[in-house]
Amino acid sequence: MDGPGAIPAAAARFADSASVDRAFAELSAFWDRYLSVIRVETPDAAFNSMLNLHNPRQCFTTKTWSRYLSLYQLGYGSDRGIGFRDSSQDVMGVIPQIPEEARELIEKLLSVQSRDGSAYHQFNPLTMAAGRGDSMEYEDRPHWYSDDHLWIVLAVAAYAKETGNYAFLDKTVPFYEKDKAEKPLETGSVLEHLFRGVFFTRSHTGAHGLPLLGFADWNDTVNLPAGAESLFTAHLYGWALRELADLCACLGNHGKTAELLQWYGEMQEAVLASAWDGDWFVRYFNADGTPIGSAKNEYGKLWLNAQSWAVLSGFGDSEGKGRKAMDAVAKHLATEKGIKLSWPGYNGYDREKGGVTTYPPGAKENGGIFLHPNPWAIIAETLLGEGDKAFDYYRRINPAAKNAIADEYECEPYCYAQNILADEHPNFGLGRNSWLSGTSSWMYQTGVKHILGIRPEHGGLLIDPCIPRDWEGFSVIRHCRGAEYRISVKNPGRVSKGVASLTVDGNKVEGNRVPWFESGTHEIEAILG
Repeated sequence: MDGPGAIPAAAARFADSASVDRAFAELSAFWDRYLSVIRVETPDAAFNSMLNLHNPRQCFTTKTWSRYLSLYQLGYGSDRGIGFRDSSQDVMGVIPQIPEEARELIEKLLSVQSRDGSAYHQFNPLTMAAGRGDSMEYEDRPHWYSDDHLWIVLAVAAYAKETGNYAFLDKTVPFYEKDKAEKPLETGSVLEHLFRGVFFTRSHTGAHGLPLLGFADWNDTVNLPAGAESLFTAHLYGWALRELADLCACLGNHGKTAELLQWYGEMQEAVLASAWDGDWFVRYFNADGTPIGSAKNEYGKLWLNAQSWAVLSGFGDSEGKGRKAMDAVAKHLATEKGIKLSWPGYNGYDREKGGVTTYPPGAKENGGIFLHPNPWAIIAETLLGEGDKAFDYYRRINPAAKNAIADEYECEPYCYAQNILADEHPNFGLGRNSWLSGTSSWMYQTGVKHILGIRPEHGGLLIDPCIPRDWEGFSVIRHCRGAEYRISVKNPGRVSKGVASLTVDGNKVEGNRVPWFESGTHEIEAILG
């Protein structure tokens, strides 16, 4: 590892103007390559601006720094380090552009997974020393987070789909625990790491058969007493199971595929049996069985992630519950400046619920427009076929569309903030904590993979747009697995979703999946209808 003594040599590299010019030329060439992997042209200029330039640049920044270098958090070199859940999501936003750098980060993340399948919450990227995060501050709460280890399943699946590098699944990576000589006590393949992650969740369930919350799930600020259950983690577990089942099917391990899908069905049954509140899904169950995120509650009646993730996981498809849950989001949580995380905000500190009650109503996790979950709501609407609503939600938080209200927003009009103060707060519309936010990766994935619907799958490049009905069409240039795909989507019938016909290099293809090519440029035309 380089120390302070390396500074003079590093500085000497740029001691003359020619060296500086070369460095800037190399930087420019890097960005030209990076930004050419995915290029879009749609009827919306602000959408194009974000997807072609600003959003992928922010994704690179979040992948590189996570929340490690942040004046909004704790500053460079803090004990907080790089978050396991944060980087597992951030890396998904850069896999198309820098797949091998993404793989290196994925390996680092896997190396701070515990042998029991859970993950250490954060680690220092310079020393690789890991810790359990804020959970260590509470002696009476669990010292693990219920969601951390599940995000890496999504990241590995995304890498495999993008690259076709299935040999990576066999690579041996150590688990975190070490002996006195600092040697790993155990190693396992990448696939074994993923299996242990989902099994940890399966083996840590509560009274309703739902995953135990641990110290927290994605929402770090809700820290319920031991024994609480998390609906968010239930849905993330469901998504992870489906991704892992698809991987196993691709590898020909049909027995494991069937087992994982059985686990999926069991969790779906548990969710539907306990968590439907009548008009939406509850968010948590306390240790005594009391629901949080219920119409019966005075505060925190409705939580965004319990609704959107019911659609993302597929658990809420039964009897139209997913659609009804997202209608509740539109009615109670959606504002013209973005979707609130919950409603109504808590009004006063409650130690039993934790940090969420330390913020005023309408701020951050306490009913604020926390931007990170907004793309999940957008994806949910695309899965339900609602292109107009999905794009409307996208537009409401697009920073490139906020130039006219810069005095109100106060953040850069080219990168996503962490949060916007919501309508329960007197400064409604004020943005805070820009750049280092998981919003970046998810909004990029949302725009490309779900609104435009261009996403790699194990069996080919899927063409599955969900767009505003008034769009006549759009085009995308997509580089993937050594080939270039020039995609033209036409919408003569003014629909949001549904590929009526697909041609590849002039030849009609059944369905909406383009087979993989190893090289060359290929012309794709999709007609919606």
